[in-house]
Amino acid sequence: MQEVTIQGARGTIPACGDEFKRYGGNTTCYSLRTDKGIIIFDAGTGISHVKREIAHLGKTLPITLFFTHFHMDHVIGFPCFDPLYDKNARINIMADPRRRDNWKSTLKTFMGKPYWPVGLGETDIKMTLKDIPVSRDAMDVYGARVSWLSVPHPQQCLAYRIEAAGKTTIIATDIEYDLETIQTSFINFCRGADFLIFDAQYTPEEYEFHKGWGHSTWQVGARVAACAGIGRLILTHHAPARTDNELNRIIKNARNEFASTDIAMENMVLRK
Repeated sequence: MQEVTIQGARGTIPACGDEFKRYGGNTTCYSLRTDKGIIIFDAGTGISHVKREIAHLGKTLPITLFFTHFHMDHVIGFPCFDPLYDKNARINIMADPRRRDNWKSTLKTFMGKPYWPVGLGETDIKMTLKDIPVSRDAMDVYGARVSWLSVPHPQQCLAYRIEAAGKTTIIATDIEYDLETIQTSFINFCRGADFLIFDAQYTPEEYEFHKGWGHSTWQVGARVAACAGIGRLILTHHAPARTDNELNRIIKNARNEFASTDIAMENMVLRK
């Protein structure tokens, strides 16, 4: 398939109700399936969609799960990921070793007693926890080229660049810039990508009251997309109370500054 699918695009906590049906209420998760394996980015509640896809495959493919960081909304779906309990599964989990915390210990604490009845590593599956290599800036994963960049967010975070089947996608789900502080390194990391999935949790008006909270606006996303020559901007990490109608208004404003803008929604497949 080799196309990135948005499995969850909500930030902070899941949202539920009729006013969230169009764009969805599950928290952050993205996936890409190739002939050789399945790549997942973050394990918010949206990972429930991935486990259903895997169940319908009819065959077992290896899985590599990359974490951007370990805030609750990005890991909350992890213990309920069915392949963790499938003895035929092969799962490789990767994250940034340059974090101030020990990410492996963090994940084991989260998925362990008393928070969860089955501890990480206590099931009969082939699983490895590996550091993302600091000696290089890209790696081949099941035929896709994955690279990464540290971006500004509380307790550290990575953005990912995925190149597969002639398409390039940037996942920058938790990142804070304002119009004056966008880093050249990030522009260069995104340059020429077909898709930029960008954190737009706040409106420009809301951001004035949330500086330092680790999230950006649609306005910053539009500026980055224009400067980096992005094909299509996808706004993500929706505020938990952001309704479908409010997101519809945001997209109208964003398209006035960058015409090729969309709102991330569950089950959206990124195609040219």
